[in-house]
Amino acid sequence: MQSNILYVEDDAKNVQLIADMLSMVDCSLLTAHDGRTGFEIALQEKPDLIFMDIHLPGVSGIDIIKQFKASPDLQHIPIIAITGDTTEETQKQCFEVGCVDIIHKPVKHFLILDGVRRYTNFTIEERSRDHAQADQQEPKRKKVLIAEDNIDLRQIFAHAFDKSHFEIHVTSDGAEAIVYLQHGLPDVLILDINMPNVSGFEVLRYVRENQRTKDVKVVVVTGNVMAAQAPEADYADLVLIKPVDIGDLVLLSERLTS
Repeated sequence: MQSNILYVEDDAKNVQLIADMLSMVDCSLLTAHDGRTGFEIALQEKPDLIFMDIHLPGVSGIDIIKQFKASPDLQHIPIIAITGDTTEETQKQCFEVGCVDIIHKPVKHFLILDGVRRYTNFTIEERSRDHAQADQQEPKRKKVLIAEDNIDLRQIFAHAFDKSHFEIHVTSDGAEAIVYLQHGLPDVLILDINMPNVSGFEVLRYVRENQRTKDVKVVVVTGNVMAAQAPEADYADLVLIKPVDIGDLVLLSERLTS
């Protein structure tokens, strides 16, 4: 089933960039150059997912998102914020108004595709349910944060956890992982050690020293045997050496979070 995706962005180059990224997936891309137009399009087309630039002309992306969440017809649509602003205040605002995720500019290909895969599937499944079951409470999905700089492994891990009904967030380096952890709280963190910008050990130190995240289960997955034996690795709940059995990784993560 083809998904409808709305991208609200005033920069034509960024619109084209996202269009190129989405050309390989089965979706229809709707675009709007400002928030008011985006809101009108959403009312007419009922998209499955919205990518929202935060800094828009006229009404800001934050204010438009508030309008979406106040609308009974649109409030269920997942919104992913796209912004070049990495300040803590902006990220906090995005989550407070109801964004399911934040992608920072310059936009990375896999993050866009990952967002489409996760949130459009969720929306389609929700809409296909019988209305008589709409009020039934579903088991809460456990959250996994995958911090891995190898794109192939990221995709493999994400696919395996998705099949096991985890809610997935992926990052390509330690800095992105820490940004997510400042506001998001996964049940389990799958953590590579040798990552660019900020190492896995620095992420692990952040997790254990932060009151909010100190109890998050951490599974270190590394191909570096010396790193696995380092004293810092003792702060992880589990250390696995690559190549790992994906089924075992998911099963052990489920047990850690049960």
